[in-house]
Amino acid sequence: MRASDLTKSRLSRAILYIILSILLVFVLFPIVWLAFSSLKTHYQTLILPPKILFKHTLEAYKKIVTAGMFNSFKNSLIIAVVDIILALVFSIPAAYSLARFKTKFNKNIGFWFLSIRMAPAFGVIVPIYIVIRSLRLLDTIFSVNVAHLLINLPFAIWLLKGYFEELPVEIEESALIDGATRVQTLLRVVLPTSMPMIISVAVLTFMFSWNEFLFAFILTSSKGVTVPALVASLAGSMTFDWPLMCAVSTGAMVPAFIFVFVVQRYIVRGLTLGAIK
Repeated sequence: MRASDLTKSRLSRAILYIILSILLVFVLFPIVWLAFSSLKTHYQTLILPPKILFKHTLEAYKKIVTAGMFNSFKNSLIIAVVDIILALVFSIPAAYSLARFKTKFNKNIGFWFLSIRMAPAFGVIVPIYIVIRSLRLLDTIFSVNVAHLLINLPFAIWLLKGYFEELPVEIEESALIDGATRVQTLLRVVLPTSMPMIISVAVLTFMFSWNEFLFAFILTSSKGVTVPALVASLAGSMTFDWPLMCAVSTGAMVPAFIFVFVVQRYIVRGLTLGAIK
């Protein structure tokens, strides 16, 4: 390699690192600001310009426990886990059927699933609220789970359908020739090879359920309140308890970070393979 080419390569790499560093700072700054603000007093959060060095306190995190706000974290976790399980249980056989049994009806219903996911939340919250209220299920975890499943299930079906269509049919045909049924082929052949995509769908479902605000805010009031709805309820009419809001927000990010960190290699692999056609 000539000296000029080597210089250009180093310059390009330096520019790339600078751009990535700027983007990293842009992404991490709100997270760092939340974490530090949760360790301040209310007076310290109002000081401008904000001080980098300050006396730390865990008073905001103590309020989460003493005020019973920890129940909201439990509700969010239960809703997200149950939503993952139900979404996968229903979406896997539905997506496999749409991918393997090609009919005009399957093609239309597959697009219908996608159109449901594309519908804005404000467009479906009113009928959902009316149905939930008529069943007397308001302010329950079940009502939020149903609302989340209506959004997550079509999305999971569409992603898994595209992935199943890319799997070699010959593998399944070999299993069928050996005497396996369709269900056995799905459980013993298709699912093990589709695990990266299934985990990716589980992560995306978890992120939506954990961060979703509108359905939880409309359908719950006290017992079934989730973390996003809790943060909104902390906003007062005259003032904001910034340390407490930042502490709740920081605590809400921890489970999501842990979950994504554990399965991150499957996310990249699953979404990449699912996008190749």
